[in-house]
Amino acid sequence: MSYDTHDLRGIFKEAKRELERREDERDFAAEVSGISNGRMARFLSAEDREKRRAEHTGEGERRRSESFTRLQTLLASNAAYAKLYNDTFALLGDAEDATDRAIAKAHAALDEAQAQLEQTLSRAAQLPDGTRVFRDARGEVWNERGEPVSDTVAASIEWRGDEPAYEQYLEERESVTNRVTRLEALQGYRIDTLGRIRDRMSDHDNPPSAPEIEQFKRDIQENMPEAAQAEMPRQPPVLATAGPATSHDIPTM
Repeated sequence: MSYDTHDLRGIFKEAKRELERREDERDFAAEVSGISNGRMARFLSAEDREKRRAEHTGEGERRRSESFTRLQTLLASNAAYAKLYNDTFALLGDAEDATDRAIAKAHAALDEAQAQLEQTLSRAAQLPDGTRVFRDARGEVWNERGEPVSDTVAASIEWRGDEPAYEQYLEERESVTNRVTRLEALQGYRIDTLGRIRDRMSDHDNPPSAPEIEQFKRDIQENMPEAAQAEMPRQPPVLATAGPATSHDIPTM
């Protein structure tokens, strides 16, 4: 993220707009592809969304034909494939739910960090042109863009004595940057990894092969951000006396 604009308040407003723009792009892509990403639809009409969802899930084709699709036939005839498919689809659903929870928390954390930074900026000293300035622990003066302020200019600043230190400002600015990065990683994983996999596994007429599904499992687990991992449900221990495992319901597609 660039910090080369004149007013740092404008910088973080610009950063927020950029984050919203990227969210809009991902949400629009999800609506167009018929993939549910857990967010409220904002771009397509209800009619268009239903049409694309039907195209995405194969529902329209299923309504036109009572015959089994290739995927349904494969699931019914190959027990090993059905178990792999159902287990992976269950993992996918858990990962989607966990990521949605992590995204909500990341949004809240970013809002909190931005509010704290705004408060720090509001308490900073200012130059005549409105640029905010800070003193560091050594007494040197820096502006909000990270540029040193000359001794001549620094001598003209009226300090109250309770202004936030430059180190505090840098720490809070870095906190906002890091939280934006974490949120973007979660959003990217939600659409680019989980959305892609759901789309592929929902293809009734050209179902994924077993090696593809194995790769999907690895992608879900290996690409998952730490924040989403922390939201994943804990797996109960398997008891030696447990009965035969039941397969997860095949998703309606």
